[in-house]
Amino acid sequence: MAETTTFTLTDEAAFRLQALEWASQFSVVCLLDSNGYKLDKYSSLDWVLAVDALDFVSTKENSFDALKKFVNTAQDNVFGFLTYDLKNQIEDLTSSNVDNIDFPPLYFFKPRYIIEVKAGKVTFNRNYPESFEMYERIMTGDEGLETKDKTPPSTVDRRSLTLSSRTSKEKYLANVKSIKDQITAGDFYEMNYCCEFYTEHSRIEPLAVFNKLNAKAKAPFSSFFKLNDKYLLCSSPERFLKKIDGKIISQPIKGTIRKGATDEENERLREQLLSSEKERAENVMIVDLVRNDLAKHAQPGTIKVEELFGIYEFPTVHQMISTVVAELQENVHQVDVIRDAFPMGSMTGAPKVEVMKNIEAYEDQKRGLYSGSVGYFTADGDFDLNVVIRSIFYNAAKEYVSIQVGSAITYDADPAAEYDELLLKAKGMLDALNASI
Repeated sequence: MAETTTFTLTDEAAFRLQALEWASQFSVVCLLDSNGYKLDKYSSLDWVLAVDALDFVSTKENSFDALKKFVNTAQDNVFGFLTYDLKNQIEDLTSSNVDNIDFPPLYFFKPRYIIEVKAGKVTFNRNYPESFEMYERIMTGDEGLETKDKTPPSTVDRRSLTLSSRTSKEKYLANVKSIKDQITAGDFYEMNYCCEFYTEHSRIEPLAVFNKLNAKAKAPFSSFFKLNDKYLLCSSPERFLKKIDGKIISQPIKGTIRKGATDEENERLREQLLSSEKERAENVMIVDLVRNDLAKHAQPGTIKVEELFGIYEFPTVHQMISTVVAELQENVHQVDVIRDAFPMGSMTGAPKVEVMKNIEAYEDQKRGLYSGSVGYFTADGDFDLNVVIRSIFYNAAKEYVSIQVGSAITYDADPAAEYDELLLKAKGMLDALNASI
């Protein structure tokens, strides 16, 4: 492990913005930002920026085996993502829908630079004076490094965008009715059904859009990820899975309601969400699924629902979040724990394999990194991974911008209300893009 150097910051917020600006010159960047969220008792980091790949793993086959080998040999912190379509390597499933973002199925990298900000201090994974030189470059905007991506930026189209729906509203409403018919017939209990809104031949400034999205959402699992010409701008409120020593934590979200204009209205909306039979039914079904996933590697008798139907407030919505914990069996590899719980139940439904087959049939787009996960592994075997929702995806080479949003369909779902929920979830991304549907 490299030595580190720490400096005290006089303006932490300004440093964060300037550090991300400095990092964006590189081909590979991962920012993880908890936005100072105080209600996550399992939070381990505030703001971490991983920059430039010394080594990486990215495969289209046997991805989890390759990741396991990479984590074992890295002997350092690694950062990266897993896409939803890794499901095809776990189960006998396929994905043939359109994908215009083109992230690889899996990508993790060992960074050249790791910059961590916490409690008014910044720590570099570099000795002095190199750390001081980096600090000065960031503060002055002087790139000063030969390893940067020298591709000149394209002209940014700053006009408002209009996003098209890959699935028409009429088709969506009809599909929700068909999904409900299958639930009534007993094919499955709950299905997370998602739609894509997109625009072609459009250029955006990813960093500016992310900063706008992040400033408004202030989500605890936000991420900016750049992989060459592909970008993820993520304002996720949800944790998929975390490992701390021998403990595993999952915090699925099921249940969303808008924020109100006053404290009194917010209290009423929180009570409305908590008392909703539909939202509680969705949440408890996914909690049961998570318990089943964790049981594959948990010590017998250690799985506990630490909190059921917790109502949490965010700048734009209220969410219903439950927390499931377990103690791991000895000698279980962390990648096996992830593989056997992936994809997360909150983004599939139950039973998981059956609904994933139907998701592919009903949806008109490949999910790709949407419904996947971004996060990190530590050198000592722990990890923390989010759920990639509330996100903007951008392929700069194709000039293609995309957002996906979804909701859980149960037997008592109202198709029109579910469509309204899609629009509620999309609003933050649309505002950041200066876009409309």
